[in-house]
Amino acid sequence: MKTNWKHLSAALLILAGTAEAGAVTTDSGKKPVVGEHTTSTPAVQARGRKVYVNLLNLQGESVTVKVYDEQSRLLYLRNFKETPVIEKAFNFEEAFEGTYSVVVNDGEATYTASVEVAR
Repeated sequence: MKTNWKHLSAALLILAGTAEAGAVTTDSGKKPVVGEHTTSTPAVQARGRKVYVNLLNLQGESVTVKVYDEQSRLLYLRNFKETPVIEKAFNFEEAFEGTYSVVVNDGEATYTASVEVAR
């Protein structure tokens, strides 16, 4: 019973933190679209030069988190398996100039957020 409360509490905290997010962007597994503007979804939020990944994964599905640069080069890859809550933060404040995309795929949908670094 305590485990269920922990999962419910985690879900409520994530939902409370993402209440102001925009619409969910889905992609069919293509390379990330790098745009000029910062985009946000409930699972992936860009705030300034930081991107936050918060995904509730109660079914324990495999979730992949990737970071690409503007030339579609893979900079970061991590697979989460059987993890009920996925939390990750990326700080691009010291990154080279360019546009970076964070792509999260949970098997059903793909969520993306882009950050542009200019000096």
